[in-house]
Amino acid sequence: MADEPFLNRWSRLKHQTTSEAKQDDEPEQATPPEATNPPPEPARELTDADMPPLDTLDFHSDYSAFFSPKVSTELRTAALRKLFHQPEYNVIDTLDDYCGDYTTFAPLGNILTADLKHRLQHEARQQLESLMETHDMTLDTLLNARQLALASLNQHPQAITGSVGYQSHGKLLIIGNRQALEIAAQLPETLKPQVLLTEEEEEGLPTNLGHIMTPLAGRSIRIEGYLGAFNTRLESTNGKGGTLLQSDLILDLQPTPSLQRGILPPGYFAPTPDALDATLAELPAMSGEFSKPRYFHYDPAICAHGSSGLKGCTRCIDACPAEAIISIGEKIAVNPQLCQGGGACATTCPSGAIRYQYPSPAHSVDQLRVMLRTYREAGGIQPKILFHRSEMDMPLEDLPATILPLPVEELGSASPELWFAALSFGAAQVLLYDENATPELSRQTLQQQLAIAHAQLQGLGYPLDAIHLLAIGTPLQGISPAPVMPALPPATQGGMNDKRQQWSIALDHLYQHAPQPRAEIPLPDHSPFGLLNIDKDACTLCMACATICPLNAIDGGVDRPQLRFHADRCVQCGLCATGCPEKAIRLQALYIADPAQRHQTRLLNEDEPFRCIQCGKPFGSKRTIHTMLGKLAHHPMFRDERARKRLEMCEDCRVIDVVQDPDAMGDTMSRSFRH
Repeated sequence: MADEPFLNRWSRLKHQTTSEAKQDDEPEQATPPEATNPPPEPARELTDADMPPLDTLDFHSDYSAFFSPKVSTELRTAALRKLFHQPEYNVIDTLDDYCGDYTTFAPLGNILTADLKHRLQHEARQQLESLMETHDMTLDTLLNARQLALASLNQHPQAITGSVGYQSHGKLLIIGNRQALEIAAQLPETLKPQVLLTEEEEEGLPTNLGHIMTPLAGRSIRIEGYLGAFNTRLESTNGKGGTLLQSDLILDLQPTPSLQRGILPPGYFAPTPDALDATLAELPAMSGEFSKPRYFHYDPAICAHGSSGLKGCTRCIDACPAEAIISIGEKIAVNPQLCQGGGACATTCPSGAIRYQYPSPAHSVDQLRVMLRTYREAGGIQPKILFHRSEMDMPLEDLPATILPLPVEELGSASPELWFAALSFGAAQVLLYDENATPELSRQTLQQQLAIAHAQLQGLGYPLDAIHLLAIGTPLQGISPAPVMPALPPATQGGMNDKRQQWSIALDHLYQHAPQPRAEIPLPDHSPFGLLNIDKDACTLCMACATICPLNAIDGGVDRPQLRFHADRCVQCGLCATGCPEKAIRLQALYIADPAQRHQTRLLNEDEPFRCIQCGKPFGSKRTIHTMLGKLAHHPMFRDERARKRLEMCEDCRVIDVVQDPDAMGDTMSRSFRH
């Protein structure tokens, strides 16, 4: 056995062990189990009726019964769903590579991937080739037509109607830590630095800069002003005392700059670390006299900011990224030194009270009309207008030949009346080129105006993409030249500075040629067009709304008490609803596309005239007088019957009765009037 292989030995021993185990079990099986115990009855199979209600189950319940063969699949699935929705089963192990939810994906928004940019460029080339083939057009013809169209912009330049001046003597305030001191020591002599030290430094401070250093010492910083006139106030936490630092320029090196605005005031610099060297190179040239155009024009006569002490429209204030507009009671004030021509205020103003002045809206509309006409006459086809910021690099060779770029001071200054004017002049699409340089407030304003414009396009049956905001980073070569608007006879109206009239005239032309026009188009809330809905049971025709309305959209009747409404004048400022003592007015954002209906005067409410109980002259409505009688019934001045009767008299009879009433005038004064 010594030479027995390992596997043979293992097999023999295992077989031997198994045989011995069988011999040990033989005595126990001498008596069959069936002889002593009866066979068990077969178990009854469970069904749906035997299952507990699902609402009684929790994590610790026994779910095994639901796997019985005769339990329905639907009930079993519902039970398992209840089990796996228990909190104990919803604890995610974040170390698991697959713990995320991969069934949905966050939208990319304005992010364009490299593959998407490449695909856009490829599709744009194919669309341009197809367009030229369809119209039997050559690329040279399109390029020549575009060159002539763009040259027309220079033939009638806009004259500067006003300018704003600045004067700087180079006094620079640097806000920061030790780095600010190091920069101050290296500046040229043309700049006169002063350092506001934001962090306490105990050692290593340059001793030769002590005379220009002011420690912040835990105080707060409040900055006001602009180039040549900055005031920096250092205020203690208890509000007592403070320090005023005056400067012409500010270099803010704090990790979070003190001014957080979409458009910073001229002369204020808050560069990122990467841009610091470029800013330092620019600062020495910021001494002297400077000027810029006065971009805005304000007409307080049509401003709906307030009336009769009530607050109305604040859209321009809310939209200004430069914080250059403030409220001064019932009107607004614009600081021309802070205004940098962002244009969002003019874009969102419902009445046109604040508008662009350089260039004027009329000039921009005329440019659009001439440019599109020149392009067509030179043989161009399917032109698209591309609004872009004037400082943006716009190489024509990168643009499809049917794209006509139109520079504006800021993208936010391109407003809806310009968009629709371009479409009425025959543009195949209006494109807005967004950039990272667009302030967020301006972008929000654009989105709000786009929502209004898209509602109007949809109401007329035109494609929503007829006015399109391009995603940030869209390559110029990837802008589609494919037409969006159907071919229309071009309009010929001239430019005007009346925003609402310009907007409506363009829409009237589109309405005339619309494929599926609607007479009334619902608009998003806070749109500049709409109706008023009156609760006639609550309205007393007191005419408070007509008195408050700054644009005369509401007036009264001529021969009888009436409340009349002019939809073409209403800007939905809400002053009428705010000032209504009965709260009987509700605004409804709506555009009346049918010109005949839009210019029609609407009767909101009317009542029978109340006639003077003395002379019979009508003076007000019955409902107004009855309401007044009810409210003044217990007033001390109208305790006697004669005083109450005077409320039912016209103004002339009321004066006469007061003079003749001894209780109202006193005996002596009454006798003197009678004699």
